[in-house]
Amino acid sequence: MEGEQIVYEARQHWIIYWKPFLLLLVAIALFAIPSQYMELTIQMVASATLLVVAAIWAVNIYGGRKYILTTSRLILKRGIIRRESTDLILRRCEGVSIRQSIAGRIFRYGTVSVSTGEVVNEFRLIEDPVRFSTQINQQISRNFDPQV
Repeated sequence: MEGEQIVYEARQHWIIYWKPFLLLLVAIALFAIPSQYMELTIQMVASATLLVVAAIWAVNIYGGRKYILTTSRLILKRGIIRRESTDLILRRCEGVSIRQSIAGRIFRYGTVSVSTGEVVNEFRLIEDPVRFSTQINQQISRNFDPQV
């Protein structure tokens, strides 16, 4: 939009990749640990298959997601091949909340929820959700009071 500037770009936390990483470790162990029950060729094929599955899984989890806060909107973009975009006009946002588990507090990730009327948009596994929600609230207050 005209006169709009990007204020903050949130990222997903690295914890989103824990399952593909675990699969990667299994693939490495399968290849590295010799087995008397499997031939080396079968081990290599199984390990390579697990590596490909882990890579596809990681790309699917990431999904080309972008969380962009501008001076007037909050934008969620997702998709690598097929793109989806959601724009929230900050003037219409009514509330921002954060949910964090104990692990989320330790590793600094969580879910930021932004409500616009009856609809709640969730931004899951966000790195530093407190900072993201603070930035959103600052932009919301600036939209209501231009002197801030």
